[in-house]
Amino acid sequence: MTDPVAPSGERSRPVDELFTSAASALWATTYSVDLSLFNEFLLPRLGESPLNVVVLADHRRLTASLDRLPADAVDALATVNRRWLLRGVRPGGQAFHPKTYLAVAGTRVTLLVGSGNLSMTGLDRGREVFTSFRSGTPIGDAAIASWRSWVHRVVGLVDDTVLAQRLLDLDGRLATKPADTPAVASPVLHNLDTSLAAQLKTILDEQAPSGIDELLLSAPYYDDDAEAVGRLLTDLRPRRVRIFLTSATSVNGDRLKDQLHVGGATADVLMYQPDEFVHAKLIGAIAGSQGWLLSGSANLSRAALTRTVGRGGNVEVAVLTKLTADEILAVFTPPEATAVGVDLDQLKSWSFRPEQEPEAPAVRLISAAAEDGGRVKVTSEPVAELDWMLDDLTQRQPITLDATGKAVTAGPLAGRLVRLIDADGSILSNQVVVDNTIALSTALTGATRPGNDLPDGLTTGDLYNPLGQVLAWLHRNLVMEVSEKVTPASAGGLAADEETEQGSDDLWVRLEREQLGRDPRASRYGRMWNDTLDGSEPIIELLDALRARTPSEAATGRAGHSLLARLLDEPDAEDEKRESEEDSKPRRWQLAARVRVRARNLLQRWADAQTDPRLVWVEPLAPAGNFTMIAGALAKLNLAAARTPEHVPLTEDDLDDLWLRWLGVFAGGGTRAGWLNQVDQETRTNAQRRFPVWLPEAAAALSWLTVRPGPARRERIVQAQPLIIAALDHDLLDPTDETARYLSAIIGHTVTRTEIDQQLVDAATFIDDDLWCTRTAVELNLDDLTLEAPPGAAAIQVRLDVQGITDPLLDPRLPRLLAATRQYRECSGIAVYATDGSWRLSMIGGERIAVLPGFGQLVIESTEPVSDHVVDQINTAVGVLADLFA
Repeated sequence: MTDPVAPSGERSRPVDELFTSAASALWATTYSVDLSLFNEFLLPRLGESPLNVVVLADHRRLTASLDRLPADAVDALATVNRRWLLRGVRPGGQAFHPKTYLAVAGTRVTLLVGSGNLSMTGLDRGREVFTSFRSGTPIGDAAIASWRSWVHRVVGLVDDTVLAQRLLDLDGRLATKPADTPAVASPVLHNLDTSLAAQLKTILDEQAPSGIDELLLSAPYYDDDAEAVGRLLTDLRPRRVRIFLTSATSVNGDRLKDQLHVGGATADVLMYQPDEFVHAKLIGAIAGSQGWLLSGSANLSRAALTRTVGRGGNVEVAVLTKLTADEILAVFTPPEATAVGVDLDQLKSWSFRPEQEPEAPAVRLISAAAEDGGRVKVTSEPVAELDWMLDDLTQRQPITLDATGKAVTAGPLAGRLVRLIDADGSILSNQVVVDNTIALSTALTGATRPGNDLPDGLTTGDLYNPLGQVLAWLHRNLVMEVSEKVTPASAGGLAADEETEQGSDDLWVRLEREQLGRDPRASRYGRMWNDTLDGSEPIIELLDALRARTPSEAATGRAGHSLLARLLDEPDAEDEKRESEEDSKPRRWQLAARVRVRARNLLQRWADAQTDPRLVWVEPLAPAGNFTMIAGALAKLNLAAARTPEHVPLTEDDLDDLWLRWLGVFAGGGTRAGWLNQVDQETRTNAQRRFPVWLPEAAAALSWLTVRPGPARRERIVQAQPLIIAALDHDLLDPTDETARYLSAIIGHTVTRTEIDQQLVDAATFIDDDLWCTRTAVELNLDDLTLEAPPGAAAIQVRLDVQGITDPLLDPRLPRLLAATRQYRECSGIAVYATDGSWRLSMIGGERIAVLPGFGQLVIESTEPVSDHVVDQINTAVGVLADLFA
């Protein structure tokens, strides 16, 4: 059919329209599926990977098909849930009955909605009706947008993360509607919220206010009492009704005759000649010269027309198209057929033949996925019990629980088709085809190793620079940041008002969590926690990458567990420099200055990403591991910058600023709450216990460099002070003799361990109120800030005068200011005054916070005494003081 519906005689060819070598995605929803046809004929017509192919079929019909599959034909399932995804679904309990097909080929999207199942008769030989929509037209874009919204909701009801992942991928392949595309009403209807009959009545009441002259009906299946036909006649009140039948039509003729008299309409019964089965489902309404055609998957039954999903209704999709009266009449006559009138009394020869549905097993097996080692993870309703087994028709394995509490087989199973059985061998569930998640991912993306690309912000040219190489190495081996969360709306460009139709948010969160947990880079974290410094550990690979060396070239000498000692004892960089100068060939790394801004921005972005709560889905201590690796990288870069500055495009200030940024994000300090402050005590203790022994000495060296003697030292101390205090509180700084040797090599003269320790303590206790106020005001975006110690107030050690905060209880900057002041002056009694005198606040540890909120108002107090810890918690959560008041 053409868009939106074909004139009489024009033939739709779904196979040719959908299954082409240019296709990059094909999604089908169907009541039944011919697996042999799809695997052996249709799938080979599609393109190569990356290819997103999904078939959603009715759960019970698919179960019956798999049960009938001969044992010697299981090989026909070779590509199922490997190259393409097959899922049996039945949300709402009734039949999953929609027949929709969406194909993506380049920028062109084709959607077919009709009556044909995914079989040869449904797509090629049966008497079916399809409506075709194509992107790039207003009506096509509207129909495709409606289908996308509908399928997102269906996937949300199915609650399958593998399916959800492929849907988000499909969204990325679908072009968003251009902004200048005129908005039109979508002709695609579904019954997730409102029955199709009710929607048809509403539209016809609006567009045909004078009533319906004629109603035409054709479908292969009716209710046992033809009640849906009676409902249509009652709602639409046509003056005439025509019923099209074949001898194969399943309908109670006597009850249909009774229903045809509802409303007093003139009734005609017509029989198709030749008398062949017609699977098309059509409802036509004519008013004058205009007509409306409802076509799609819905039979003339209650479950299809008058009920919604979850309330006794099937899942159905239909198309409502406005045509002329002549076009409506033409559609009801199949090509090379006629319709001959039949006397109403002959209806008694038709009988209702109920379709026997397969009996549902006690357990619904939703999916089974092969894991490393051949064990199979099972998802079922209800959840699989420990005395059950998974059977692949040749062997069986008992069910156990993995570390996450998921049901998984105790040992490997090689079969492609599995089912749950009890201890006695009795069958408990339907059969499903086992997922090969690696093969599915490869088919979907065309990539075999996630995380092997460059991080955003770097180009391939940056790999000629040692700094670019180490950043690429970090990205390939560690998860430094989680990309922006892909939501159904953001990924597919759905309209804002469609976002509420996306199904359960938990499904998309769980999908992302599972994807991050499967990231192959997650396994690196377990190795980096070892204290040994042999060449197989990530920190050593990192250092070799920094030197653009291969592991075989790495120095073999070791100095205990000291990273700084290893750095210092590597081959002399001056020797390497002289070798490079003797080489007459131009060095691509001499263009390193071009990478400076990109590298600095990337490292800053990675630092800010460490508090993303999703990062721990990769590995619970991933932020701690990332911080450790960055500390090692910055230690190496600082030494390399001192020895051969032309090799390191980052400046001394860049390196100091990057270290303080990472230290603040990880340990916190001042107005900032770091990762260590945001996790629970058990996680914090576990991270601290697993830190390598060299980390405190390296962190002390990097922190000392930020406050080393030199120009603008007071300003640098004030900037670094809160971070150094926090690092000391978390036992992250511990200078050693190797720290002193390392720093002496960098600054060019001897500095002792005692001097380093004292200078770090001096920086932590340094006081310069004016500089501190200036820096804090800028950090908190305050108009003005001053600090003084009020005389005669023993409990209040510090008074702040602040300009720029109008409401002390609702401004989140005030808890940050209180936390920073307490840390800076090591005090628990603080008074804060608005410079215009409009409000005042006093906080004393262990007492209630008192606030004078405005001129002429009464002092109010917090509901409970407040400790410094409570204020820190509010600061960490970016909360407000109002949470402490009634």
